[in-house]
Amino acid sequence: MRTIKDIFADESLSFTPQELIDFEHTIKDCISEFLPFTSYSLFFPRGNKGTPVPEPEYRAEDKELVLPLVFQDRMLCYFIAKGVKLKAPSTAPKYIMALATAVLEKIALYKKSVTEPLTGLYSRDYFFDELANSIDQVQGCIAHGSCRAGVEGNTAEMAFSGTLGVIFLDLDNFQTINERYGYLTGDDILSEVGRLLSMVCPKYTTVSRFANDKFAVLVPDAKPRSCFQLSEVIRSGISKLSFTDDITKDTITLTGSLGFVNYPQGLEGGQFRRTPSEQARMLVRKARKGVGVSKDQGRNRVFGYGDILTKGGRVIEKLPMDRMVVSIGETVGAKVGQRFLLRAPKSGAAASATLSQDERLSGRYPAMYKGEVVLVEVQEELSFAEVLHIADPTWTVEPGDRLKLIEGDESLFAVQPEVEDAAVRKDAARLVSYSDFAAHLTTVRQESEQFGLSLIRILDQPADSDDNYQEAMDQMVSGVANIARAVLGDKAYGGRFGLNGMIFFQEDVDCETLMERTLEIEKRVADTLSFKVSIGSSCYPFLNYKRADILENCRKALDHAMLLPEPCVAVFDSISLNLSADRRFMDGDVYGAIDEFKLALLDDDENLLARNSLGICFAQLGRFEDARTHFEEVIAIDDKDILALYNLGWANHSLGDLKKAEAAYRQCLKADPAHVYSLMRLGSIEEKGGNYKKAAELYKQAMEQPGGERMVLRPLARVSYVLGDIEDTREYLHLALNADHNDHQAMHLLARLYLDQGEDPQIAEVLARQSSALSPGKDIYWDVLVEALEAQGKSEEAAKVKARAAG
Repeated sequence: MRTIKDIFADESLSFTPQELIDFEHTIKDCISEFLPFTSYSLFFPRGNKGTPVPEPEYRAEDKELVLPLVFQDRMLCYFIAKGVKLKAPSTAPKYIMALATAVLEKIALYKKSVTEPLTGLYSRDYFFDELANSIDQVQGCIAHGSCRAGVEGNTAEMAFSGTLGVIFLDLDNFQTINERYGYLTGDDILSEVGRLLSMVCPKYTTVSRFANDKFAVLVPDAKPRSCFQLSEVIRSGISKLSFTDDITKDTITLTGSLGFVNYPQGLEGGQFRRTPSEQARMLVRKARKGVGVSKDQGRNRVFGYGDILTKGGRVIEKLPMDRMVVSIGETVGAKVGQRFLLRAPKSGAAASATLSQDERLSGRYPAMYKGEVVLVEVQEELSFAEVLHIADPTWTVEPGDRLKLIEGDESLFAVQPEVEDAAVRKDAARLVSYSDFAAHLTTVRQESEQFGLSLIRILDQPADSDDNYQEAMDQMVSGVANIARAVLGDKAYGGRFGLNGMIFFQEDVDCETLMERTLEIEKRVADTLSFKVSIGSSCYPFLNYKRADILENCRKALDHAMLLPEPCVAVFDSISLNLSADRRFMDGDVYGAIDEFKLALLDDDENLLARNSLGICFAQLGRFEDARTHFEEVIAIDDKDILALYNLGWANHSLGDLKKAEAAYRQCLKADPAHVYSLMRLGSIEEKGGNYKKAAELYKQAMEQPGGERMVLRPLARVSYVLGDIEDTREYLHLALNADHNDHQAMHLLARLYLDQGEDPQIAEVLARQSSALSPGKDIYWDVLVEALEAQGKSEEAAKVKARAAG
């Protein structure tokens, strides 16, 4: 008969006071299933290490049960249940204590299921769950046009920035260490890396051993700069680790390559329509792409996903006819027509020379640009490019050459003179190569007073096998090009724009005519060729745009067209500007977004979405007066615009004009009685005015709406505390922390509760430390930590905290 092994026998699982506080609400819920009580508290006795496990004690006069929480024969803390009535006071406590131990074992099993045993970090599955939950929280923020989910006092307080970051770490050449020194040594090293990550990553992050020598970190409320800084701390820490092999006495050192991506900046378009779980996996994949570039550029470095397109590409293979394969594709935002400077791998790298044994020279190679290339075909993972300009014909393109994205229309190289049309290469569809088209466009756009540009993309795929794919796609392009030429006229100049696209230049055409013609092209293609196309066009002159801007505007119009129902046709206009400005806003370029929203309004003064968005941009910059003006202008046109009504209330609230704020919120609720944010804001106004019961009613109404429960828990806790309902206060705060482990305000309030109720100050200290670490700029958090330390007699440590807070 086999012996059943005790899974806790190796003592690999234990509970720290911090973990017991984190699981406090779960412990309470589980114990309440077999022990009815009216209130409870945790108490951590000092110096109980090595002392015998005490017996449970029932105090009949006080109706209080003091229950030691025991795990692995070690007493961790006391669970003090109040309002307890026991029918068998002499025997029941021991049975209840045994059941409480089973509760801890249940939680230990959960802890074991979400942690990886070698490093003690979270598991891959737990990481994805946390990332999906965080994405869901950010989506809720974006959906309401504001990242401000809570209200403190008479102003809106930003609960979080509406972003998050994912950092991915892959140790360099780790398999070599495993093979040379053994897998047990490798495991020891991985364990130390896990310890390092636990030490250097803030507590509010979720650190996971993803697989083998790969690790992932979820950083809530993080912008790209924060992710880069934490990545650099991790990279630097790993490079300082050193190990000695017991057998060979070799010194083993490590390096790591890291990549990071931010949300929502890292996704675009239809990717946001995926479920949070799918988006989580897409984010990790993008962070891993950053790792791939880090390794490609020499290892032991950090590379952000957002930088791959601008400076992370390289030439993979050189092809005939000045073509090449490059390492960037659609997944990193590459598009046909983007131009890059081509530089030698040594450009900007360290240079050194040895003159003698004692003398060494060092410096850096200058910027060495070989030429300029343009993407002519973009696939998912890679692209094909053509040389546009070359600095020196003898200095050829080589695999390994680096790419740097050219912003705008400027070039370091002189424009080559346009060759005669007869000498320009044309394919079977009578379309020139994109590089020839670009050279033609550079010349003719300077000579024309009015012109248009149209990008046509085939949306369907050929039915032929891979062997005939190119030929079949060429036939589809030829068919569309013939129709386009018939509609646009023989004077239209056409070129290829990737494998499934083409581009046409037309003189003397306005926006209205261009729209009519492109709609006709789309209709004829659908009727005669039976497949779909998307067409984006742009005209010059338009607003204050320069001639050189027309290609970029045309791309934006194509992005606009791709989002439309059939027919997928758009001419660059106010809506195209909206979409482009939204993208800038999500990327953190608020000023760039403001410029484009203003242009959208210049084109269409009644573009309510642009005016609303412009107001949100101004509010993000703290310019609430300007924001209020824009929201009022929207409501003057449409007094039932829910977004504008809510944002008007928000702007007034931030300016301290509570009467106007309340009026706007109530008007918003008339249009949408289930508007969670308006209910919350009204509740905060009532709370500010001392009408706590009314505030509680409004918060509870918000809680009943979809998505409302998580947001109102902390406000309900505040109101419950003022009304004297201590247990409801505690319940709401624990639920708030369950919903968001990094809710520093809930931690602060819970610490305050423990101190005010005369309960264990050690718990208050732990909570106060967490809240201070998450938001070090709040003096009241440090004040509570000082108070908790003084309550435990730690006056010297309290004095140090005071000095730090003052500094």
